[in-house]
Order: sequence, then C-alpha cells, then structure tokens
Amino acid sequence: MLKRIYVDNYKCLVKFDLKFDAINLFLGANGSGKSTVFEVLQKLRSVVNGDSRVNEEFKPESRTRWQSSLLQSFELEIADNDKTYRYELGVEYGKNVDAARVKHERLWLDDQPLLKFEGQEAHIYKDDFSEGTKFPFDGSRSVIEFLPLFNQWITQFKLRMNEILVVQIVPGLLGDATNKAEAYPSRWMDNYSSWYQFLSRDQSWVVELTNRLLEVLPGFENFRFVREIDNFEILVAVFSGQDGGQGAKREYRFAELSDGQRALIVLYTLLIAAQKENYVLCIDEPENFLALPEIQPWLIQLYDSCSEGKTQALLISHHPELINYLLASPIGYWFEREANTPALVNQIVAESNGGLPVSELIARGWLNA
Repeated sequence: MLKRIYVDNYKCLVKFDLKFDAINLFLGANGSGKSTVFEVLQKLRSVVNGDSRVNEEFKPESRTRWQSSLLQSFELEIADNDKTYRYELGVEYGKNVDAARVKHERLWLDDQPLLKFEGQEAHIYKDDFSEGTKFPFDGSRSVIEFLPLFNQWITQFKLRMNEILVVQIVPGLLGDATNKAEAYPSRWMDNYSSWYQFLSRDQSWVVELTNRLLEVLPGFENFRFVREIDNFEILVAVFSGQDGGQGAKREYRFAELSDGQRALIVLYTLLIAAQKENYVLCIDEPENFLALPEIQPWLIQLYDSCSEGKTQALLISHHPELINYLLASPIGYWFEREANTPALVNQIVAESNGGLPVSELIARGWLNA
C-alpha cells in the first residue's frame, strides 16, 4: 500500500508532499497537477523494474520551469504488511549535458538501510541489514534494477513497485491479438489481451471475472482465444442471442465491442486482479465512455474492496456521482494552481453547505478545502 509521495522540481510539483489512504479521489481543474502525480508514479515504477533507463523517463524539460535547480527529488513510502519501505531517488542534469543520471538512490526498511548510492559507489546491505557488497556504478539506471535477486527485502520492494498500476483506459487502443502473456497491463491498456492471457492461467480468476461480467454485460457468456496465423491468438467474446426463435451464440473479436463495453471489461478486470494480487490501482477518469448505471456498481464494489483492505485505489475524476459517493468519507484531495506556480493540494472537507452535494459545491466554487 502506498503511504506517501514526495516530489520536488518535476513540472508543477515543487516540494509536493502527499499521504494516501486506502481509497483516494483527486479533484481539481485541468492542469492542476493531478495526472502529474500519476506520471511520476509510472516513471518511478518503470525505472525501478528496468523497463526504462533514467534518461528515457526523465527529460530536462520536465524540470519546474521557474526554477534553476538541476536536481529532481522523489520519495515513496510503501507499507508491506507491518513494515514500511522508504525509497529516495535524486535525478540530476549536467549544465552542458542534457541526459539525466541518478545522483543518489536510497532504500530503507523501517529505517534500516538496504541500499545506498551516492554518485559513484553503490552500497548493498544484507538481509540482516549488516554491511554487504560495494561496487562502482555509473548512475545511468536504477541500482535496484541492476541487482541480482539476492536480498529478499530489495526483491520484495521491487515486487511492491510492480504492483502500482497506473492506467488510463483508451478503448480505441485496446487490441485483441496477442502472441505472448504479459504479467502487467500497460499505461494505456493496449496490451489487454496479453494481460488477460496471463491472468487466465488462474481459472478461479476467470470464473470470478466471468460471473461479474454476466451481471453487467447483457448476453455475455465468456471469453476465449482463437488461434490465428503466425502464432497470434485473438481474444473473442461469446454472447448469447436469439435466431429465429432458437437460442444462438455469436462471437465478437474484443476490438469489435463498443468503447463502453471494453472500458467496463477492463475496469472489472483491474478490480478482480487487484483483489487477488494487492495491486494499487491508479486510474485516470475511470468513468469515461460509461453511463452512470454502468459505473455505479463497479464503484460500489471498488469502495467495498478498499474499505476491507483488499486493495488501494487512486482515482482522478470529474464525475458528479463518483465524487458524491466517494466523499461520503474524507478521502478526497483538491488540487489547484495558477500559471507558473506550484500545485497546491488540500484534503477536502465536505462540510454541509445548504444541503448541496459536494459536486455542486465544487461547481459553484463553495468547497472548503
């Protein structure tokens, strides 16, 4: 579970410090910094797990424009059962060299050191936190990504980082062909078929997802893969129907489904996968492409899952129903900023104001944050 994030000198995030709950709703105008928080989480995840090198994720233009500092600072705190990891990453840019490199990288478990890198030499500590290996390192990538899996605590931290899923569902990008299973979804969910293929190895998960979709997709029966040429498989959805009075089944490629159908399928897939794997779901505007009666059942199930400690969710939304439902408890954060100023964030105080719902208070500018 994510406990805290700190960001300095990254776009509009300057000395930005935010603590998280089990479920968190980000509200505010466009350009106020909400999606930037998600962007940082995605980049840190990519660097730590080795998807990207530092200079591929962090560019000079990502520094705060009205500052002159060449250093960007990031911190994450992640709870793992009764323990807490604290991760720090410093990214620097040379005065005459645009490429970013790691200036420092540190990892603690309950204030006990696991890793320290300070510019030229990496220090790795043993499972009992005693001094371990030292070696030179160039800072072009994360030390954690480079390390072999010999320290159980560092390995566990890397797994926790992989479980932070930052997604924005764009149905038009969701293909249906795959030639390999993939353990995690991509940012835009364009590898959904490959991720579904990986998840479907667990038949209990398939049964649960199928049962949920039977309730929310009229006529849906199941998914299956159809083999194509060149070792590709196509994900198809089977629907029941009527044909001349006789019961009939029709198959549709996943890409043939409507935008709303695909968005709903992805949301339930994320929810059920998160309940089984303890994912942190960071979803940018999950209500896009969906009507209120479609998003509401999913929202209720997500809220219950987070309340029961089965998963954690960070949501960006402008949807009135989602705002009013989630702000029944103090889990909202209001982002605001003016041009060329840092993002400011405050926890929402949903005080009564003439009996109006929170979404209406926001619309009228009467919200006390």
